[in-house]
Amino acid sequence: MISNVLTSTKTLTGRLALFFGLMAVIVSAFVYVVFVAGLYMSEDRVGERRILIDRNYAVELFQAGESGAIRIDGLTMAYNDLSFVPKEYTPYIEGKDNFLGEVGDEPESRMIYVGEYAHEGKTYPIILMSEIDRVEFDTYELVYAISFVLVLLSILIFSFGTLLSRLSKRLIEPFNSLSEQLNSNKLDLGEEFDVSEGAAVEFRQLTDQLNQYRREINSLIKREQAFARYSSHELRTPLTVARGANKLLLRSETTEFQSRQVERIDEAIIQMSEMVDALLGLVRYERNSDDAPLRLFSQQELEAIVSKNSAQADEKDVEISMHVQSEPTIQATSAIMNMLVGNLLRNAIAATNSGTVTVTLSQESVVIEDQGEGLQEQYNPNGHGLGLLIVEDLCQRFQWGFELVNRSCGGCTAKITFQTDLSASTPE
Repeated sequence: MISNVLTSTKTLTGRLALFFGLMAVIVSAFVYVVFVAGLYMSEDRVGERRILIDRNYAVELFQAGESGAIRIDGLTMAYNDLSFVPKEYTPYIEGKDNFLGEVGDEPESRMIYVGEYAHEGKTYPIILMSEIDRVEFDTYELVYAISFVLVLLSILIFSFGTLLSRLSKRLIEPFNSLSEQLNSNKLDLGEEFDVSEGAAVEFRQLTDQLNQYRREINSLIKREQAFARYSSHELRTPLTVARGANKLLLRSETTEFQSRQVERIDEAIIQMSEMVDALLGLVRYERNSDDAPLRLFSQQELEAIVSKNSAQADEKDVEISMHVQSEPTIQATSAIMNMLVGNLLRNAIAATNSGTVTVTLSQESVVIEDQGEGLQEQYNPNGHGLGLLIVEDLCQRFQWGFELVNRSCGGCTAKITFQTDLSASTPE
């Protein structure tokens, strides 16, 4: 469920917005760090350059005869003797011949320069201390500058985010619209798909193709419905005539041999009628199998199917063994079940030269096992004749499972697995 939500196009816009938001936060934090670090670094570089300029002026004064502590300007003091340096800053410069940097904590921090100068062949120390805090940004100014940058970033992020949201919706919304239309009118083949006028050209082309395919499918289904409607009459009429004529023959005086042949013709006509009903059910457009009534597939019905399709077993001396564990509830008609089970049973008898064909009926499935040679290759429903192809189509229509596999002890197992939720239901 979670993976479906994460991979759905309906949540893609939100996920893009979340991703873009996280990236914006990361970029904003990076810009904030770079901006603050650059601001402090630029302040230090300006202070260093300023004190170096003051250092040259202080050297000129000391060489002109000044000594001890002198004030260069309102910010900077110069010393040529360490003893004149304020004691709180002495630890920062003791033992250092050269030093340039800011020391101390605000608001008592100072930019300090430590070096040497030469005068009349002698070398003297020179120390400069500048009240750098007075020219650097104070807390209010720093907060103002950072706030300005963050507001500017927020405006840019909001603008780009809005643009991204509109673009993503324009790209994704047609997909969501088509998906909703597919779910809402998947059974109404007369309803055509449409997308908004602002959708991309490719989406409109896709919609046109979907509508064309739907019209073609609708046309095919109408032809199938027409075939089922007209062929139902055309096929049943000659069968009814043949059955009526056969009954008339049964009333006339016939020999025992002729009576048996008439009975076989009558059974063949009944079987043909049931087969026609089942085949016509395949071409009718009845995708919604929930409309079909539920009924009980009884032991008596299974026995009747086995009896109708066991003529070849009697000729080959093949025994048919039936095991009924329970009677399932299904939606298929008796004609369809006769075609399904009859096809599989005749195939099993044909594949068995001697032995037993076992038919097992349970709440979940019907299983037919034979003792023949088995499948020579992997089962292919399109490669074993029309009978198995019909079985496959009928099982798909009712959402049943069908498998045909070799048995470990020889022969094949054909299994039809019923839809469990329907099998567990009680017919009204």
